[in-house]
Amino acid sequence: MYNIIQKFLALHHYVDLPGIGSFTVEKNPASIDFTSRNINASENIIVFSNNDQQPEKSFYDFLSAELHTDQAHAAHIFTTFTEKLKYELNNNKPVYFKGIGSITQQTPSVFSFEAEATPGYFPELTAERVIRKNTIHTVKVGEDEKTSDEMHAVLAQPQIRKKEKWWVAATILGFIGIAAIAIYYLFYA
Repeated sequence: MYNIIQKFLALHHYVDLPGIGSFTVEKNPASIDFTSRNINASENIIVFSNNDQQPEKSFYDFLSAELHTDQAHAAHIFTTFTEKLKYELNNNKPVYFKGIGSITQQTPSVFSFEAEATPGYFPELTAERVIRKNTIHTVKVGEDEKTSDEMHAVLAQPQIRKKEKWWVAATILGFIGIAAIAIYYLFYA
């Protein structure tokens, strides 16, 4: 029965064990670690929840096909199996599902799950930037795209520095301010 549950979980990404809980497979997306320059592959994570749900008809159809029996007999075998699991858990015995993990009982209605460590099928990749000299490629500059030759030409031009004349405007404003104060004290004070 353990193998059938594991197979159903692998194919359908969920399985309900009445009176115990549910297993679901969640996808952890691929990620990029910019600091270490690594690309991590996506992985499937098995999550257990303590919700008490009855399996759907599709599970019993799958179970009867795997056991080569009718659906009512398959449901009876599965109910007997889950009752045995609950009995073992109530006696503080952990229940181990190969390829999935183990379940232990914390309180009469709460079970904890520890997922089995699975090997990574795809190792992380190191992503190094490849810069080739004397090749033309496009570069995004603001909202425009330019070729590397155009950018080299722009960056190679000598920068003509304009003389800054901010002090002229500051001097004019200073004289206007001094004149306004002088007029105020000469005529109104």
